[in-house]
Amino acid sequence: MRARLLNAPIAAPGLLHSLRGLLSRHSTRALSTEEREDLTLAQLRATRPIVSGVLLCGAVLLAITALFDMAGVTPSIGYPVWSQLLASTVVAGCAAGVSRMVSWQHRLLLMLLATLITGIFMSMPLPGSTGQLALRTGLFQLLPLALMALMVRPVSLFALALLIVVMALLRIVLYGAPGTGSALYWLYTLTTIGFGLVLAGYRTDFAVSAWQMRRRLVRQAHTDELTGLLNRNGWNEHAVSAHARAVAAGVPVAVAVLDIDYFKRINDRHGHDGGDAVLQRLGDIMRARVGANGCAARIGGEEFAVLLEGEDALSARAFAERVRGEFGKEQGGVVATLSAGIAEHRPGETLRDQMRRADGALYDAKREGRDRVNVADVS
Repeated sequence: MRARLLNAPIAAPGLLHSLRGLLSRHSTRALSTEEREDLTLAQLRATRPIVSGVLLCGAVLLAITALFDMAGVTPSIGYPVWSQLLASTVVAGCAAGVSRMVSWQHRLLLMLLATLITGIFMSMPLPGSTGQLALRTGLFQLLPLALMALMVRPVSLFALALLIVVMALLRIVLYGAPGTGSALYWLYTLTTIGFGLVLAGYRTDFAVSAWQMRRRLVRQAHTDELTGLLNRNGWNEHAVSAHARAVAAGVPVAVAVLDIDYFKRINDRHGHDGGDAVLQRLGDIMRARVGANGCAARIGGEEFAVLLEGEDALSARAFAERVRGEFGKEQGGVVATLSAGIAEHRPGETLRDQMRRADGALYDAKREGRDRVNVADVS
């Protein structure tokens, strides 16, 4: 018995080495911490119903073998039919819990419990019973193999692999080595873990590719190709949510609407390429002033908007004046000016209402001669 147990530690180095390889997959190395977390959540949303389905398959497998035992078409491994059906019901309940629970730690515990129960009733006979143990064990191993391929968090993957090793060790301790010897038995167990790790790795690579493709599509749908700022769709999504957060937190928020003066003349005089260059220059200035996390958009042909969280009318006007001054400098033989309207949020006002007031201030600036910044009345 002691000699058999000495073979068990073989699992640890190979398992840890495989886990290290999985954790440092090339497809995830370039992702930031925030991107990895977003990817993890996306994978969890996608795999949760599949994990639940795999566990449900385990419950069905237990129920079918119980019926086979009751019909006498397969040798029993000693468990009464009622206990097998009860185990099947518990595993089915775990599957339902995995599909509904929010906490991933609770889902992990249910998954491990369901796997353990399935393994006990499928591959650990009561004393004096053997049945078709090798076939039943092989049938059970399909369950953790499928689950390992679906694991997203490294701790879940490690916990499931450890459970497989512990169950294999218990079989040897309780029932002795199979007729083929413990070496082949451990090879069989570690092969199951190895294939699970390989499948989990490839699933991760595929998930990264799909996640990156989705991010690119979302970015393209929300970004103005010419200026690199948000387009109207992006503005409607990001600005509305940012505005709601600021209002809920009691943080002042201002909106600036900017428009390039006499833009049609620029197009007529310098061509559309010249007009595009002017738009790009304003986009560059606004991006530099607002920052990577700011909310600035091209919402029309030559009309732009900026949401300024934590800014009142005075500081928002200073922002617009800086942009206007920098944009008004001659570049490439083109001189262009900018008019802007500012509106500070007032209680009960939606973003649409606030923008409407900013638009009114912009039109006042146009009527007063252009190349200026006007602030809407807060009262």
